[in-house]
Amino acid sequence: MVSEPIVYASLGVGLSVFLSVIGASIGISISAPAIAGAGTERPEIVSKSLIATILAEAIAIYGLVVGLLSIFRLTSLTPADTDIAFRIFSGGLIMGIAAVAAGIGIGTSGSALASATLAIYAFVAALLLVI
Repeated sequence: MVSEPIVYASLGVGLSVFLSVIGASIGISISAPAIAGAGTERPEIVSKSLIATILAEAIAIYGLVVGLLSIFRLTSLTPADTDIAFRIFSGGLIMGIAAVAAGIGIGTSGSALASATLAIYAFVAALLLVI
């Protein structure tokens, strides 16, 4: 069993960065095909739909910031600093799990946003044809 605090703190840094990037990639991979599909029908809505991609990229940046701030704390850890190490580990784990959940939420809502925007344009076109 490893009892060095720096191992746990380093694992927290890794989880923060890795899971945040995974969350961002999930968000982009879910919303990007819907944005591209809606953009082929109505090219002017692509710029409005890119907000989902920007939000997903922000998730990765949040994880990197938490990881970077945690790395600054690693240099001053001693074997007696187990409480700080577990705080860094917990912070990284919390950031990572939240990033994955947020990535899924942004991806599904981003694809719904692109589809809903396309549906609004279809509704307007149908109204113009009917009236």
